[in-house]
Amino acid sequence: MNNYKFLLSLFLIIISVHLLGMYENWYWDISWLDIPMHFFGGFWIVILFLWARKHLNFFGNNSFLGDFIIILGWVSLIGVFWEFFEFSLDYIWAVKGVIPLSQVSISDTLKDLLMDLLGGASAFFIQSFFFERTRS
Repeated sequence: MNNYKFLLSLFLIIISVHLLGMYENWYWDISWLDIPMHFFGGFWIVILFLWARKHLNFFGNNSFLGDFIIILGWVSLIGVFWEFFEFSLDYIWAVKGVIPLSQVSISDTLKDLLMDLLGGASAFFIQSFFFERTRS
């Protein structure tokens, strides 16, 4: 799972589906689309983290629990920034009627963050139990 081609391919797929979803209004026509998008976003963040740690010597060697906490911290941080980004899009564009609202409720935002974490945890456990642990 540390192959940069897989990392890049998954990123391009996520970005392509997201941009098409925005352009074609899929997020509003297919209400559940943001669930797998957030899941795979969290999944991708963990793969990026593990790749960077192995190839760029980031974050050193930690225990299993230490890795898990650091990785979920990064997924949480990036997920929160993404939610602020969506909120700012709503504030700038949706209130003017240019795009539909992205932040429909606090429960939607919390579901998005939960899916980010579940995707990240899934990638971490898949990497840890089915592939060789990446150590610098």
